[in-house]
Amino acid sequence: MKKTIDTLRFGKIEVDEAQIFSFPMGLLGFAQRKEFVIIDQDGTPFKWMQSLEDPMLAFMLSDPLLFYPQYQAQIHKNDLSAIDADKEENLVLSVIMTIPENIKEISANLCAPLIFNIENRKGMQFVLSDRRYPVKYFLSMQNSMNHHSQNIGTPSTDHRSLSLR
Repeated sequence: MKKTIDTLRFGKIEVDEAQIFSFPMGLLGFAQRKEFVIIDQDGTPFKWMQSLEDPMLAFMLSDPLLFYPQYQAQIHKNDLSAIDADKEENLVLSVIMTIPENIKEISANLCAPLIFNIENRKGMQFVLSDRRYPVKYFLSMQNSMNHHSQNIGTPSTDHRSLSLR
């Protein structure tokens, strides 16, 4: 079934309800926003995560392995109970990007990644206790643009950025 939503960035868009992810706990700073749709940003390693409840709220996402190849979030399975994370292969990890006016200051939040359960379309943001991963990890645009992004909803068969304990 299709749903039409208004957005600030994209105007009115039509989304298939099967594309919608539910975030039972919301996001940090946005606890009341619980439904999002992922929108491809063609030709880039980025995607948009648009709120269905707030037309002005959208986050740019990327696969952290594109610019931090050794990234590996180790999370206890119990910590992901809100999204019924039973199988690691059904989980996809992305990070929120910040793209300021000065593009050289683009950063990724490696400390609080988003975890998507592609089987049940639930997601959550998880704050890692591993201090190797900062809230603002700065990267150069040239490095990230030379890679292709993994599709959210398509588990990687290569090195995974998420490991359940």
